[in-house]
Amino acid sequence: MSHSNAAAQQPSVSTGGALLVSNDAATIRQFSESMRQLAMSPEICAEVPTALGLLNQRKFDAVIVDLQLGGHANAVLERVRLSPSNRTAVLFTISDSDAETAIAFKAGSNFVLRRPLSLTSIDRNLKVAYGLIVREQRRYFRCPVQTPATICRHALPEIHGQTVNISEGGIGIATDVSIEPGVKVQVRFTLPGHESQFAVDAAVCWSKETYVGLQFTSLSAHLTSELQEWLSRRLDESLPQSVADKFRNLENAPPWMNEPAEGSKTSITESERKLKAPGDNPNWVALYRAALSESDTERKLPKIELAERNMRQRLGELPIIGSEAAEERQRLSDALENLRGLKKASQS
Repeated sequence: MSHSNAAAQQPSVSTGGALLVSNDAATIRQFSESMRQLAMSPEICAEVPTALGLLNQRKFDAVIVDLQLGGHANAVLERVRLSPSNRTAVLFTISDSDAETAIAFKAGSNFVLRRPLSLTSIDRNLKVAYGLIVREQRRYFRCPVQTPATICRHALPEIHGQTVNISEGGIGIATDVSIEPGVKVQVRFTLPGHESQFAVDAAVCWSKETYVGLQFTSLSAHLTSELQEWLSRRLDESLPQSVADKFRNLENAPPWMNEPAEGSKTSITESERKLKAPGDNPNWVALYRAALSESDTERKLPKIELAERNMRQRLGELPIIGSEAAEERQRLSDALENLRGLKKASQS
């Protein structure tokens, strides 16, 4: 029977929602403990059919699939990458053999963890993946907000309403006027605590009773940046003190913990800034994440090779002694092994 452990152990607000598909008690315990350290809320699902249903119904920032469930587990990997809401989720796979590892990479896994698992190996992979998970959450973060909004249609009276929520991609508005989906409009609003007015081209995605959902179709780079910064602050403010303290405890973490991925178009959140350590950051994590997140095969291989070169160079630069050097050396070894599997899958 499938079950969920999103119980009292979990924080009321989390930095990322994860679906863990496994029926192995030890694996569930280890992943749950590691994710709680990063204020992530794992939902446990022990049956493949139930997991497939959840992927159709909900958005997850990360998905962990245990191939010990058998051949049906492959259906979960396939569904993640085909799901409109979860295709960009960070995908982890737990394998028991080289053959399973190859299957996992072929199916689009970002990270593959080989048994026997340990809290240390899980922690290493989750911390390297953390930046990807945070950006994934921010892309879909809907901030509840109430502020006056005006919907303008060509040659028709303006519609006045109140915003319900807003995200990077759109806005929900409460209004007494019904609008058909597909209609192109301009929406005007001012964010609380923000001086300038937003005037954004949009299209009606849905209309239900007294609510309409609009998708932004034209947002300038300047307004995009302002909206992202505002949403980032609100996302940080939504975290309870206990979760915020977890971020502050990581301020002195090694510099590779939260290096942003190369080519990221989103701004850095306050939480991400807090996680960064002082000093120069080696860029191997950025290159590694860029290779993992690249979906185009022709572009993926060059990124893998660039990351491999940079990571080997970094290995040669590390001091022979020292606990931080030893920890980073182990992360590099894990990441290089992961890239070898990813490269092999991309070439086949």
